[in-house]
This record gives sequence, C-alpha cells and structure tokens, in this order.
Amino acid sequence: MPLPSGAARALTEEVAAAVQLHEGAEGVAQVLRRLGSSGKAPLKEVARAVHLPVPVLAAVRRELEARHALVRGGGLSLSSYGLELLEQLGGPWTPTACPVCKGAGVVIPERYEGVLQVLTRLWRDRPEVDVTLDQSFVLPESNLRRTLFALDRGALLGKRVLFLGDDDAGSLAVALLARELDASVEVCALDIDRRVNKYLRSAAEQEGLDVRLVAHDARSPLPGDLRGAFDTVFTDPPYTLPGLELFVSRALGAMDGVPGANVFLSFGRRPPVEAVRALEALSRMGLALVELRPGFNRYEGASVLAGVSDLYHLVATPGAAPTVVGEQTEAIYTGELRPRSREYTCRECGAAYMVGRGREHETIEALKAAGCARCGAHTFGQGRRRPVGGEG
Repeated sequence: MPLPSGAARALTEEVAAAVQLHEGAEGVAQVLRRLGSSGKAPLKEVARAVHLPVPVLAAVRRELEARHALVRGGGLSLSSYGLELLEQLGGPWTPTACPVCKGAGVVIPERYEGVLQVLTRLWRDRPEVDVTLDQSFVLPESNLRRTLFALDRGALLGKRVLFLGDDDAGSLAVALLARELDASVEVCALDIDRRVNKYLRSAAEQEGLDVRLVAHDARSPLPGDLRGAFDTVFTDPPYTLPGLELFVSRALGAMDGVPGANVFLSFGRRPPVEAVRALEALSRMGLALVELRPGFNRYEGASVLAGVSDLYHLVATPGAAPTVVGEQTEAIYTGELRPRSREYTCRECGAAYMVGRGREHETIEALKAAGCARCGAHTFGQGRRRPVGGEG
C-alpha cells in the first residue's frame, strides 16, 4: 500500500520538532537522503556528511528508529518504510566529493610527501588533549593541506606568520614547508598550554626549525612585541562564539588591521542561527570572507563535531579592528559555557565515576591518568554497567 501523500514531509517535521533541530525538517530529510545513497554507514560518517554534531544526529536517529524509518546493525540504514519515505523526498543524493582530498579541494603533491612523513612522525609525540581547553589534534594530512591552502593564496612566503593557539602544530608544518621550498618565513606560535609549547619546542629543535614559541593566555592582551608584528594569522579557537570573537580580535591586534592581511580560521560547524552570529561578528571586525571550505580540517577525537571543522579564509579590509581589546572576563570554553558531567565506569571492576567541571576528575583523560581508585585499571567506558564478579 503506497504511503499517503505528504507522509515524508509530516514525519520529517515531527522528528525535527521532537529534537528541536535548528536545521528543521530539511535537516532530517538530508539524513534520509544520505543513508539512501550509502545503504549503511556509521553514525560519525553520516554526521560529517550532513554537517550535524554527533549528539544531535544521535537524537535524530532515535526518533527515526522509533518511527521505524531506520534500522541499526553495523551502522545506520533505512528500513523498507524509510525507503518509501525517501521516494517522497526525491530519492537519495549522489556524493560528488573528491575521494582523494575528501572534499577539501587541496591535494598534497608528491614533492611534499617528505614533509607529510615528518609531520606524521612528530604527531605521534603530541601530548594528551586537554578537553577543558577545547583541544583536539588535527591530522597531519589536514595540517599540511591547510598550509598548502595558505601557500596558494600568497599568505606564507616572505611573510610573518602567527599561530594563535597551536595544539595542531601548524607552525611546524609552515616551517617544514618553508625549508622544503628554501623560502623565508618568520613563524611564531602562541599557546596557553605549556605542554604544547614544550612539544613544539622539542620537535623544532629535533628538526632544526626556527619557530618562536610564546606561552600566553589569549584572554589577556597580546604582549607588546606581538602587536602589529604579523602579516598572516592562523587560529583554531574554542568552538564557542565568545571564543571565536576573542581569538579573531587578537589576530587583528597581531596584524594591526593591515588591509589585505590574511586570517585562516578553523571553526566547527554551528547551527544556522549561531553561524549567522559568527559571520556578523567577523563582519563587525571588518573581515571579508573570501573562501569557506566546509569540513576541511579532520581531527583525532572531536567526536561531538564528527572530527571535522570548517576552514575560513578571511581578509582584513581598511579600518578592520578588534571588538575585544582588553582582558577577556567572559567564559570562552565549551565546558565553561555548557558545563555537564558524564558517568564513566571502570571496564575491569565496574566502579562508577562522575567526570566533569567541579568534579574530582574534570576530564576523562584525567580519570584515565589517575586510574580506578578501586582496582587501579586505566580503561573506562561511558555510562553505567553491571559490575563484574557479582559486586554491588
């Protein structure tokens, strides 16, 4: 029996309302179209394709499963009912992203394979992420692609380049590329995390790279000798609007509003309303959006954002100026703005721990480092499970 006319539209509107999806019914329809094209796919892969945070897509999935449109088993796939709904939505889409560059639009030439190998080797020595600082480490391929993207736009050779926050080790990528090209580039990296600075310093010394490293909290104004001292700034700020405005303001201070100066901003995909506010903030500062590459950066971790962020190429216009000048007292990190605790259990003995801001262990990384107080194990899973051995 064929579906009633408008059944798909009604269902997508119902699901969108149930999860309060900012993208509305069309966001749900995109999920169905994506699954129609893949047959079966992991949740994280679908989240990347439809540009939804993993927790949001998980909520959509639950609602679609409750309405018998999806089935699970080795990934997500449409049920026979879901396939009928898809027909009303115009059928599946055909993916067109380049399989080589994964849609980034930048292919790493063979000439730079040696640079990629060094970045990959150095990447293995990175410190553990500190999620309280919204850290997640970009993969070496993305690091080099981002560097080549800037190179193609004339923003590196002969320039003074600042990394405002550099847990991605982008400064190493620029310095390695400059050496490969036998070109002059001044590179400076500023980061709040002393572990990151120590890692960068060790890697730079190991490779004989000239990279200036400065330990600094961006919530404080830039040191005097860094103001107006740069032509190009890379920044991957906390994925919050206050974090975006603060870091881009500091970037403008570092360039002293020079017209034509380049900012390469990596920022996670936001709901439509927040995306508009982000662009408004950039516009208020006098920055023109020249290019936007969705999903350009790929990270280890960053599971909430499906392991990706967008790359913005911004150019300063005459009169460009920061909107944050003095000390920043407003919260900028995700954990500060949206604090929450999660329960984790020891995989060995089942002991339960609450992890989050204000708890004994603020991050799962801290809990793993400390180990289980009951048995000493260092592996934990999210949520509660029944203890082993009949323990209560």
